[in-house]
Amino acid sequence: MKSFRIYIQIASLLCLVSLVKNAVAQKYPQGYFRYPMDSLPNFVSPFGVMRENHFHSGIDLRTNGKVGLPVYAAADGYVSRIKVARGAYGKALYIEHANGYATVYAHLDSYYGAIANWIHEYQYMNQTFEFDKIFIKPFLQVKKGDTIGLSGNSGTSSGPHLHFEMRDSRTEKIINPALFGILPIDSFAPEINNIFVYKFVKEGLILKKQLPIHSKNSNWQAGYLVASDTLLLDADTYGFGIDAQDFIHNGKDPKGIYSYSFWLNQSHKFTHTLNQFAFDETKYINAHIDFPYYKLEKLRIQKCFVDDGNRFSTYTTDAGKGRVHFSDAPSLGFLIFTVSDANENVTYLKIYYKLSSSQTDLEKLSYEKNLEGKPCLIPGEIIKVEQEGFIASMDEKSLYDTSCYHISMYPKTLDAFSNIHSFHSYTTPVHAAFDVALELTQPVFGLEDKLVIAYAKTNKDAFNSIGGTYKNGWVYAKASNFGVFKLMLDTVPPKVKRILPKFIGKSSDTLSWEFDIRDDFSGIKSYDVFLNGRWILADFDAKNDRLSYLFDEVYAIERERLLHPENNQIDTKVFKVLVRVIDHRGNKTERWFDINP
Repeated sequence: MKSFRIYIQIASLLCLVSLVKNAVAQKYPQGYFRYPMDSLPNFVSPFGVMRENHFHSGIDLRTNGKVGLPVYAAADGYVSRIKVARGAYGKALYIEHANGYATVYAHLDSYYGAIANWIHEYQYMNQTFEFDKIFIKPFLQVKKGDTIGLSGNSGTSSGPHLHFEMRDSRTEKIINPALFGILPIDSFAPEINNIFVYKFVKEGLILKKQLPIHSKNSNWQAGYLVASDTLLLDADTYGFGIDAQDFIHNGKDPKGIYSYSFWLNQSHKFTHTLNQFAFDETKYINAHIDFPYYKLEKLRIQKCFVDDGNRFSTYTTDAGKGRVHFSDAPSLGFLIFTVSDANENVTYLKIYYKLSSSQTDLEKLSYEKNLEGKPCLIPGEIIKVEQEGFIASMDEKSLYDTSCYHISMYPKTLDAFSNIHSFHSYTTPVHAAFDVALELTQPVFGLEDKLVIAYAKTNKDAFNSIGGTYKNGWVYAKASNFGVFKLMLDTVPPKVKRILPKFIGKSSDTLSWEFDIRDDFSGIKSYDVFLNGRWILADFDAKNDRLSYLFDEVYAIERERLLHPENNQIDTKVFKVLVRVIDHRGNKTERWFDINP
């Protein structure tokens, strides 16, 4: 009889998962879009994978470590946007479709055909490698299956692949391609590794217990994975967290999960499903996970409850937002956790619980006593925090939850031009960047425009520039994290050197001219390359600090003659190349190179 009841529970949950998935999918056209590459769908990353400060907004398709594979238009449409950047998506293309959706193709190595020709002329006309052009009216038309570019590794890509997105053109929300039928072949069910038990306390959480889920402490019963041990709890308010992963192509390459749910005694408490979200929501990942645990342990625990300041639109919860008040629950019962992928492979975990007799929770008392007298930051309010020479101003959107903080000063170091200020902890997430201001404590003799606010997680970590603007003895900037701040000077110009090919011959025999350009502090703001006094198009790969001129793109001498016919004679004995690089504090480097043709 018990097995039959468990079977009915599983069938009910599976039916619910399938009905919800099918109901959502019916809203989106099936078969309208094709895969943007020829190979069988091989996902590096599915939709919604958790990344630093964001959820993955598309799917990443594997190219087996290669660049230069054809990328195709997923459906008929027109090019609505072209963005070329040193970071982020690198070389990206946006196509608008007649059915109200748009597709995005990112980290391209190059563009193709008429699109490539237009981009090339635009870059030379405006003398810029980076640009962001939005087309209001149809201009560059494409047909389903047309080659629009070649796959690559541009931008902040960590390896060759194609990043592919689908968006609602009206709302700009990113939509899971699985809803359009763009799915991998996947018969692997997700795995649950750990369940985490939290107790709610004043202005925080206490992690009370970690329950590893493996063959030694769990067993299968009629389709459920059932934990062997009963969870002992007291009659207090709890929340739960889950560490889970999915597998797509094999059982050794873990991916992110599509959906997970939490139930208490057959009563639904919480569900998170990655069908769609808006770009301005994606940073809610820092409230979605146990952020301090991730910063300290490098493991992203996904919460089964919603913080008051978390407005991510992917949740379905009960009135308590996933929190469980065990004072109102039966003394004996069970928890059910479900994890599913977009192919409807589902794993169910059941954990029995028992409420223990009431006793004093010493850990909770100690935690709350430690918070007594500390000032707090409150979400939804405008807050200003000050100490000598330091001001932090936060608006209503800066925080996810109430947080008690500390603020202090460290002894001044030789490279600091202000006091060193420690504000709160880097393990507390910030949603919207806040204003910081630091007071200059010693003269810099006309170098005020070289001042920057430097940030580090702790006083023992390396400091990085977050920029800043000088005004009346103070420097103002935006900070995205709590931590340690001080004023520093950046007077060092960027470095430029030529990277020689392994086999040095005539320049026309090489694939490119390449230059290493880097700035060690405030970062590179602009870069230009000139050939015999004329601007030429150089491709900047920021992650490798590499500036490249593709010599075979257009033969340099012919381009000079075409663009400047007034020059009757062009010196072909030597190419005189100027590389100019400027950092964010205005420090400039110009280096000349004589390159024999």
